[in-house]
Amino acid sequence: MATPRVLLGNFAGIPRLRVSKPGFDVTDPALGGEQLVFDSARPEILSVLAASWQLSGTVSVETWSGDGVTFTRRYRTVTFATLPWEPICIGWARQINISGQVTYTQTPSCSYTDHCTFTVGSSSGVDTAYIIFANPLAQADSREADNGGNYNLLAGIHPSRGAGLFVPRRGADVLSCPDRDLRLTIERPSFQIAEAGAVWRASGAVTVNLAGSYPDFPPVIILASEDRGSAPSVSAGPTVAWIDASTIQITITSSNAQAIQYIIPAYDPAYVHGPDTISTPRVLMDQTVGLAISQRNVDVRFASESQLLFRATRPMLNVNERKAVNNAGTAVISKTALATNPVGPPIAFFGAYRLGRWWSAAGGIDMQNAALGAPSSLPSPGAINYEMFATINQEKKLRAAWVAGNSTPNLRAAIIDHSATLLDDSDLYSGPALQAESTYDDFSGATVGSAPPGWTRRYQATTGMAVVTNAVASALTGKAIRVTMGFGTPSASTYAEISFDAPGSAVTDGDILAGIRMVNGPIVFPMEIMFRRSAAAIHQAAGIVCDVSGGVASGQRMWFGPTYDAAAGAADFAWAYDTWYWLRLNVKGSQRRMKIWPRGTAEPTSWNLAFVGPGSASGYVGLTQWGTTTTPYAYLDFFSICTTGRPAWGPIT
Repeated sequence: MATPRVLLGNFAGIPRLRVSKPGFDVTDPALGGEQLVFDSARPEILSVLAASWQLSGTVSVETWSGDGVTFTRRYRTVTFATLPWEPICIGWARQINISGQVTYTQTPSCSYTDHCTFTVGSSSGVDTAYIIFANPLAQADSREADNGGNYNLLAGIHPSRGAGLFVPRRGADVLSCPDRDLRLTIERPSFQIAEAGAVWRASGAVTVNLAGSYPDFPPVIILASEDRGSAPSVSAGPTVAWIDASTIQITITSSNAQAIQYIIPAYDPAYVHGPDTISTPRVLMDQTVGLAISQRNVDVRFASESQLLFRATRPMLNVNERKAVNNAGTAVISKTALATNPVGPPIAFFGAYRLGRWWSAAGGIDMQNAALGAPSSLPSPGAINYEMFATINQEKKLRAAWVAGNSTPNLRAAIIDHSATLLDDSDLYSGPALQAESTYDDFSGATVGSAPPGWTRRYQATTGMAVVTNAVASALTGKAIRVTMGFGTPSASTYAEISFDAPGSAVTDGDILAGIRMVNGPIVFPMEIMFRRSAAAIHQAAGIVCDVSGGVASGQRMWFGPTYDAAAGAADFAWAYDTWYWLRLNVKGSQRRMKIWPRGTAEPTSWNLAFVGPGSASGYVGLTQWGTTTTPYAYLDFFSICTTGRPAWGPIT
């Protein structure tokens, strides 16, 4: 039976339109930003007020003084009808060389109630690309309301716009609202993500081969991870160069930049809406496609990707939370807790009110934003350009840093509840084929007191085996691997590894499901899944930890690491001893995702933790532990891996 993915009607007592990603039941009230493409009940769906991939023309120059420094800035201006707030905007300097190669550099933008200004380079011949969203930056939309308890939407004949589908912002009347208040319409394109991903930068520039082709060379939103223990370092850029229609090269000058996240927008700023020449089917809803809306005069049943204004497999963006931080301008790194719990690195828009204007840019979890300080000469680097930074760190807190003596009293952040690194239409967690595609072991045929057959010790002292034991309470088959260190005199750096032989020694990507239970503590790393292990100290691991050094009060966390002790990402998870859990680890390219849930409960539809890890060679998969005691402290009663791109099978109920 196909999964229902489109709902138009009453849901949770409210008339609304909901569209889910493939594999997710749209009628599930627990679906969040990772699984929903569109929901008209969301109060702040980002829609585009104005955009251009190539704005040329007059360049203005402004000079002013502040903090004892004289600032000079070259910019272009885009005007619009007065709004009751400053909108969100992002901008780029856009240049084309003699070979026709298009290069973008993210630059600070300024928001006002009736215009936005976008910084351009100091040299001539530099165009500007920009996106102005019809949403506030400094505060929530004061006009938002539930319209008498209902969300307005229309699928049918609009009195002035004709036949089609129309969904306005909350509080707006679908019959009379202006264009800018329509969040989904057959008249103009919505802002969706055409493609997104993440890469690990070892050094210098990174070349990315895209899945799609983009002959119009759109601007690319780039988020670069930074050192997580301090304020972001001074850096210029990032710069994106289109090598061809399906290849980009990303350059970031920061020496601390690690993971790079890229987002290709699916938006056509040149599209002009109007009436169809003849009656044309332009809205399609079914279980296979979900929901699709085509351009005017294009039959939606035969529309190409570029001819669709909306497609149900392309995520939309909406603001899930807004934060405000005020500071008098001292040298400080402040942390403010978020109300939301983003799964992975979400897109976020930051704004700093400084020297009489709002400076805005984009960022994300552990992702530094572009320079928000007042520029002296962008896009070229300069220390004065980097006077304020903001990130959302792995502790799910907004972190802001100001340079001493500079006037940066106000910071605003709009946090988007969708993570662009987690786009994956193959996340279908059902079907009997999963068992046939997976290789698994429940240890039912293993000999008690011996190492499990089909597993190999990779690094472990002879006194510390991982052996099979029976009569393990609530184990699936009564048997489980019992893990002990057994290194004689324990030390803080002792560890043990065993690999599962069935997948072989050249595993690169895969989905792993494990049944785990902790029985003693405190242990630094009670249970970790090992993957891509090519040498004793060259592998990556993910699991659960008991370690207060990471800043989590309970010490109970989920953890990713590129090596044994180099954490790449972590999240709070209050796991309990003597409790069986399912742990699922998914590795795809540089993406790392993990979820954990108590046995006997439904598998969560979203991931507890997601991050970008370094690239590594293929290798073994299995278990690795790191502890300081010879006491048995962990059990494993099931291990499954699937390398076909599908989830690993398990007896999950």
